[in-house]
Amino acid sequence: MTSVASSHKSSGLVLAMGGTEERLQLALGQPVPGGWRMLASREWTVPGESIRFLVPGLKETLDGFGLTVRDIDRIACIRGPGSFTGLRLVLAAAEGLAAGSGAALAGLEYLPLLAAGPAPLITGPLHVLTYARRGLVYLQSFAAPSLETLHPLCSLPLAEAAKTVKFLGEQGHLMGSGLRKNPEFFAELAADCPGYVMLPSRWDNASPEMLLDAALHADYASASIEPVYVRATDAEDNLPNIAKKRGLDPDEAKRRLEELQRS
Repeated sequence: MTSVASSHKSSGLVLAMGGTEERLQLALGQPVPGGWRMLASREWTVPGESIRFLVPGLKETLDGFGLTVRDIDRIACIRGPGSFTGLRLVLAAAEGLAAGSGAALAGLEYLPLLAAGPAPLITGPLHVLTYARRGLVYLQSFAAPSLETLHPLCSLPLAEAAKTVKFLGEQGHLMGSGLRKNPEFFAELAADCPGYVMLPSRWDNASPEMLLDAALHADYASASIEPVYVRATDAEDNLPNIAKKRGLDPDEAKRRLEELQRS
């Protein structure tokens, strides 16, 4: 493992990227004595179209400073959980950029990154719930302001997520895109549990400053960044139907998938 402080390039540029939900982000910074400075940050809300924006946007940003990919020393990416397509795009881009620049790589955990936003301002349980798919959320719970983990990362149906939150106390703060995608469910939960505070949508995404700060404190290595998926893909869940449509035996398709996953 290496740190940003051990940068081997004079520029020491650090690139942070994320695309786990609808917002695609990049932040470009540089360590300075006593901290860091932000050179540039860009965000796009382009669900399903990230491939058209990420690498061209990075090139345009670097061109503006008279820099190239070879000036990047470290690349950190949010590694999930979130959109499978968004994760694959960002991690593949990081892999390609690292191959061309020799940059080291680091993965960032998404829900702890989100929790780090409001945690210094509150006390008690903080439940981060992000959208996984219809009726399903990713959940991870923390003690604020310390960010000690109270409940590990998992994916749960809405009713199970509410049960888990209630088990951790009658008071607390809830945040994340899971609230926004399921407004009626969480409005009912708040009405039933007046000790819960639903944080506003401005906390649903990490700020560029938070993203870059996390990147500058990450542990780096030459190995690829492993994605965090947590739940099965929609294709895996629908494998029996997909197999039938293609004239395959569902049990045989499942067996082949398990073999590939073990290899």
